[in-house]
Amino acid sequence: MNGQAIPGFYWDPEKKKYFKIQSAAASRDQNLKYSAENIRKNERRERVQGAAKAKATRVRKERVTRQHGSLTQTCIERESGSRRCSYYMQSLWPNACAYGMSAVPKRVVEKPPGPVIRLFDRDPTSKTLYVVHGDNSIKRRRHHTSTDGPPLPDVHHDEEDYYSSIPLNPYSFEPWDELQRTTSTVSSLTYLPTSGALAATTYGSDRPPVVYLSDPDRDGPYVGQQFTPKGCNTIWGASARPVSFTPSSAFTNGISATQTEQLAVAASNSMLLFSRSPSGTWDSTTPVKALDTDVLALDWISHSTVALGCRDGKIRLYDTRSGGSSHILTHPQPVSKIKRADDVNRLLVSGLQDSLHLYDIRSPRISQKQHARINYQHHGDKPLAEHTTDRKHKKRRKVNHATVRNVSQPVLVFPHDNADDLELGMDVSARAGLLAAAQNVESGTTIRISNLWTGRTVKEFPSRLSRSHAASTSRIRCLRFMDDAEDGGWSLWANWAGSIASFT
Repeated sequence: MNGQAIPGFYWDPEKKKYFKIQSAAASRDQNLKYSAENIRKNERRERVQGAAKAKATRVRKERVTRQHGSLTQTCIERESGSRRCSYYMQSLWPNACAYGMSAVPKRVVEKPPGPVIRLFDRDPTSKTLYVVHGDNSIKRRRHHTSTDGPPLPDVHHDEEDYYSSIPLNPYSFEPWDELQRTTSTVSSLTYLPTSGALAATTYGSDRPPVVYLSDPDRDGPYVGQQFTPKGCNTIWGASARPVSFTPSSAFTNGISATQTEQLAVAASNSMLLFSRSPSGTWDSTTPVKALDTDVLALDWISHSTVALGCRDGKIRLYDTRSGGSSHILTHPQPVSKIKRADDVNRLLVSGLQDSLHLYDIRSPRISQKQHARINYQHHGDKPLAEHTTDRKHKKRRKVNHATVRNVSQPVLVFPHDNADDLELGMDVSARAGLLAAAQNVESGTTIRISNLWTGRTVKEFPSRLSRSHAASTSRIRCLRFMDDAEDGGWSLWANWAGSIASFT
């Protein structure tokens, strides 16, 4: 038996035998392997596999590898203004950067005896720390640079020793200097490295919210300028223009390019813009005013563009050159944080109800899924939202339909745990391709690090505290990727268990 075709018989290559093909009448209601129908299916499957294999072989033999890039791809990159990242940069590089990060935090400064550290920022040159102790106390701690002092051992403590031991570090030998006490809870703390200014904003309570601007190294503590916006109920946050942003060559002589520092402030339903001239004076304007909703978050995405995130989910862009703003995207939930991603056209938006999306402002497409706002008026025994279905027939019941919203389609959706907290921190490292986002403490994960280009989770840091203790001290309000200029590395800093810890 050599496998030649014999009429009425089927050659099984696995068993090396001939089997008689059963007719359709004989194999009726029986699952026979060698029935006529099964034989026809096997022959068709073999023909399809053979044709696909032959096509793949022909393509592999006839394809010539191009030495230079495609002209079409070059034109697309020129049109979009950015070069597509390789597979190595998008998939392997972020994983390699986060591979060596330890899940055990390393303490930067110890927990203060009374209140906890809520917010912090650092001078990238002198490495001086500026923190918010408790609700309204702004303090400073300098970096120990003397070589005559005691040695600084690099000790990694065990998990149970972290909260009781105090390791020596460059901040252990300097005292806390109080710079200012505000009249209400501090909502944001920003250090401006170009001029050495420190900006703090407050939420406001029985006293109105204020914007406090000072030069700690030049003027000392308790000396600064205080601005009280008119008609403002609260200030949600502020963002300073990064020094890495350079103006366009066509606008180097413009007004915005001559300003030393610019600070954007989210004040109720408006945006304030503070500009500092080379002489050191601050001037304030209100370029975006009287919106229909509050501006909860903002961030600079270029030298002349500010992205605004609103309570109703709308994302607006403001241009300092033209002085105009426009609505470009719509997030499905209230926006809590907004950050620039790796490009000026890509925005990371964090919102309530576990929403963390990546958008591209060049393609603000509307999502096919329409989200309806729940109307709590009832019709019969069911809520009104249950009656607003997609019924297309003509004689449907006339009820007050809930408002249907069209939201923008995101490029990526990241896993996120944040139901109703507007203060959870978020930061982006475009160089490493990583996104760090604080999570709800009750979820068991305190910080989640994701791939900026694929959306996959790279590393998670679980909460090592009990839920009662974590709810009061381990709420991550501030996350920052810190670049270490000495060895070229970077680390992730966070307010952890009432103090500041780093993950390296």
